[in-house]
Amino acid sequence: MTDFTYIVSASHNYTPELCALLGSLDYIGNVQDVHIIGMELEENFINQFKKLNYKAILHNISQQEWEEAHGRSEIACRKRYWYASKIGKDYKSVCVLDADMIFVRDPIQFFNIAWKTGYILGVCKEQNKVYDDEHHKFKGEFIIPQGYWNDKDLCNCPLFIDTNIWGDALEISWTWFIDGFPNTNMKCPDMDCLNIALIHFGGHDKIVKLVGNQWLGTNEQHLKPYIRVILGRDDKIWTENGVELFSYHGQYYKENWRKVQLENRHRCAEGYLGYSEKSDNMAQGALALLTDYFNRMLDYKIIIPHIDYIPK
Repeated sequence: MTDFTYIVSASHNYTPELCALLGSLDYIGNVQDVHIIGMELEENFINQFKKLNYKAILHNISQQEWEEAHGRSEIACRKRYWYASKIGKDYKSVCVLDADMIFVRDPIQFFNIAWKTGYILGVCKEQNKVYDDEHHKFKGEFIIPQGYWNDKDLCNCPLFIDTNIWGDALEISWTWFIDGFPNTNMKCPDMDCLNIALIHFGGHDKIVKLVGNQWLGTNEQHLKPYIRVILGRDDKIWTENGVELFSYHGQYYKENWRKVQLENRHRCAEGYLGYSEKSDNMAQGALALLTDYFNRMLDYKIIIPHIDYIPK
């Protein structure tokens, strides 16, 4: 057992993304355990975990369990925090991940900060949420006062956290969902549910917001002029304004997803600037860089067929 651990959940249709994530962690020199909350992953894929230079620990979730959780996506998006609260008790701190993330640099210092200080390190959203609608009620009541503006609003991941301190918050985010909503059509969004739980357990002033462009790159951030990704002199990925990437997020295995990123970037440039030819070319180059790195990580050690991994 290592000091720290990554925790990630994935079903069969995320096999390429998970494969590339595992490869990227090996590539950056990770030695920390990785716990995988897996659903219907192929045996040929699982058997190759032993190629990795760290311990990949599979928790195979049965069909009965994910059906009781109202589907595989609820395990992947919501119950992963419950698993993290349990698994994390054996580690100094954990990092909760999405399956479709790629690592560029080793973030070991962030594990240490979470462990040594008790701070919660997570990536900030581009907009902070106000908790004011029916989706934010649990059994008809607002746990956080209605109208509360969360200036520490976090994305799902990556989340560096000491679950020996904050495990109850992670666990209750799942309990609230499974106990509060099974008989209704109302679901508190998974990010909101996590954030409300952290605030409820006194976490607001212990949250350190990480920059999205350094960890996720959502909303085509990595394709935009001035903050687009480039290859640095160290042959690692940076942004044009001098920020080193630790990780990035997206469906780089899927051609249509990549196409939509460029289309979104084009519309944004036209809307803001009234001109897009130069920025379109820059976006295409940035996307090609990220896709090339993803593909190298996809085939780095674990080898899987390059097929369409549609849900079973």
